[in-house]
Amino acid sequence: MVILAQGPGRRTTRFIEGRAEEAAELFGVNLPRLPEGHAPAGGDPVLVVELHSGLKVRAAAFLAGIYQSLAERRAPDPRLSVVPGAGGEDAQGAYLRLLTEITSNIIANDRRLGLLNLFWLAHSKEIAQVIEEFFRRDRLKSHIKYQMHPLLRGFYRNAHRMIWQRFRNTAPERLRYNLGDDFNGSLIESIFDDQLSLTEPSIAQLNLANVLIDQNKRFRLTFPEYKEIWGICRERLWAGLGRRESRLLDLLSQRLPNLSADQYRDEATEQKILFNRHVLTQLFTDYEGTGERLRGNRTLRQGAERRGSWGELLADYLDLVDAVRRTEVIDLLRQGITIIPPGLDDRQLRELFAEGRLYRFHESLEVLNSARKVTILFADLRGFTRTSEGGVSEGELTQHLYEVFDPLAGIVKRFHGTIDKFTGDGVMITFGAITASKQDELNAIRTALALQDLMAGFRREGKTHFEMGISLHTGRAQIARFILDETAMDTTVIGRHVNVAGRLSGSGGKGPKEDEDGGGVSAASSEEETQQPAQVWVDAAGVLYNSGIAASQDTVDALAQVVPMERQEGERGSTFTFSDPILGKNILIEYVGDAKFKGVVRSVPVYRIAER
Repeated sequence: MVILAQGPGRRTTRFIEGRAEEAAELFGVNLPRLPEGHAPAGGDPVLVVELHSGLKVRAAAFLAGIYQSLAERRAPDPRLSVVPGAGGEDAQGAYLRLLTEITSNIIANDRRLGLLNLFWLAHSKEIAQVIEEFFRRDRLKSHIKYQMHPLLRGFYRNAHRMIWQRFRNTAPERLRYNLGDDFNGSLIESIFDDQLSLTEPSIAQLNLANVLIDQNKRFRLTFPEYKEIWGICRERLWAGLGRRESRLLDLLSQRLPNLSADQYRDEATEQKILFNRHVLTQLFTDYEGTGERLRGNRTLRQGAERRGSWGELLADYLDLVDAVRRTEVIDLLRQGITIIPPGLDDRQLRELFAEGRLYRFHESLEVLNSARKVTILFADLRGFTRTSEGGVSEGELTQHLYEVFDPLAGIVKRFHGTIDKFTGDGVMITFGAITASKQDELNAIRTALALQDLMAGFRREGKTHFEMGISLHTGRAQIARFILDETAMDTTVIGRHVNVAGRLSGSGGKGPKEDEDGGGVSAASSEEETQQPAQVWVDAAGVLYNSGIAASQDTVDALAQVVPMERQEGERGSTFTFSDPILGKNILIEYVGDAKFKGVVRSVPVYRIAER
């Protein structure tokens, strides 16, 4: 789960700061799992979802039946409304059947990606829109919107429980492996139980005066009680800030670290403070400052007497606070979901699905395409194997690898790559396997150049004598998610294009300007060849030598679609140049020959990449 903190370009919040620590307090330290979003250029992560079109139709018919029953003050009858196109099936039955089929398919396809959480987030967003549209009609009783919740909660809980029980009875191992022993269902439970995720399309529009009404059985707190407690706590907060009480200021600094002291009296900040459970708990236990005023308030005294204790009244207040805060987290997550409307162009849908950007929630279709275009980077240290066979201890070699590879993670993160695995003296990095971007190839080149700069700096400082051979290749690969144990997963890419990328990172063992003893010219090199740069070289036999950056034709072609480059044709082939403002470098991409690899049917056109 990713919670978006406030800051430039971030969504604003009303009741929470937006930190992961707050989410952990509300949903558990082991946060509910969600797929990683795909970020468009300059934007926040977005999860693109296609919901079964029948869900909205069936949900609307089901809600209409509930409304009619409540308006006429009688028990709900599932036969009150019939779903169009459902063969005369009653609304509740049709909706329940489709929900259980879809969620069964999700669990069967999930590999601990968080697909079930994503579905309920997306569908609850759709339900909230359906309810809002429904109650915009004239002459509807608006208070029934909040009377519906016990029936909705019971229905969704029943549907969820049915599927869970079905898997436990028929395929318990599949349920355990696909979702994981550490599956956290608190997000789904909050959607069902807290009401506001179903009735409020946006937390920004929440009006507690409309929510806390007598007909709403979800919250026992009345709006007058809420106003009185809020007002007393607010005055106590202001008094404490005015006296600069150290205990209060320390608590605010600890529990709301993103808020500066000069913001505490702002209206927006004040609301976040007074919806923080830790602050409220301290205020409630301050008998002289808050307790006396609470007990002296007639409205609150009557509320406590009606419940049987003051503890029950304050617990009801905290229940509302927690529900609102959980709902805001859910609202932030739902803002990162784009639900594709029915009738979107098929070509666009196919493209999104092919890129692994689209999640399809239907009763039988594949939920997510695991085969997608990725760019793979292999980086290997040259001469490390020979050194490891000499008189150097394993500890010294390991420490040297740490010094070389530890800074690598920061470079990969900067350019939005993913470290797939370390291979002893090498590393495999992917771009587009987890989150797809039109800049995947460009980010891979930036990473490769930054790694070569890193190695050059190490050599100048005497920290290493190794060079690094780097390969880049773009192609379709299968995203495989292997279950290591009850809680751990290993995600990697597999397929022939991974093999090609690995071969591109290899080297013929000696540079084209060196013989076996390191002096003189290799017999495989012609006079023309010896004039070429030796970092990346393909000899007359198709053997690749790589101690620089080698890229395949596929990577160069993909890059040319998104980066304007100058192209020149020479005797040996094409040369491309472009300027990258991120690195502040002019970059050269030069054809060096066609390499032949064992196990690869066709020769591979190879380009070297370097600073110009």
